Amino acid sequence: SSGINAEYGGHTEKGRISVDCIRCCERVDEETFNRPRLFQVVYADKEKLRALYLQSDTRQTQDEWIQCIRLVSEKSCSELMLRYYHSGAFIKKKWSCCHKTEKHYDSGCASTYISEKLSEYDPRRASLDAEARRASNAEQQQRNTIKRKLSLQNMMNSLKLADKPSLASEPHEEEEVFSDAELSEDEGSSFKTKHSLDSSGNSPRY
Repeated sequence: SSGINAEYGGHTEKGRISVDCIRCCERVDEETFNRPRLFQVVYADKEKLRALYLQSDTRQTQDEWIQCIRLVSEKSCSELMLRYYHSGAFIKKKWSCCHKTEKHYDSGCASTYISEKLSEYDPRRASLDAEARRASNAEQQQRNTIKRKLSLQNMMNSLKLADKPSLASEPHEEEEVFSDAELSEDEGSSFKTKHSLDSSGNSPRY
């Protein structure tokens, strides 16, 4: 095909794969083979999964081929499409992307296109989502606790200010304060003085 060079493969006829056998079509890390614009087609060859790595001459050609292969394979056998893949290659008895030593194409380290598209229950993704929700809930509870403590502290400060007497109600240090006993004594002295003056010759007037 124009614009495509088949670099690797294990099929009986190199470069030719039945659409019904395709399990995923994804990009490949450029550092895997030190070549740009790489992508892979993982397919079923009898009872084994194999990968055909291809290189396109332009980025646009790469995107067009990936989109086309995904479209026809999804219509043909969507229920058999892989949910995870390896973005690298199995080189020197390990994957270049995650360094796992088991050569399993169906237990990759990255989500495939079909996995992100389909809204089905995935145990691994559900576990990660649940962990993220727990962390978010714990953070929210911590913020709520801090808010309650601040609100209680503000309430206590308001009560303290309300119980404190104002400066206007306090007696001035230089003012003289009389008790009821002292006032009664002064009033009695005033009455006696008036009575004494009146006894000098004039009758007292009341």
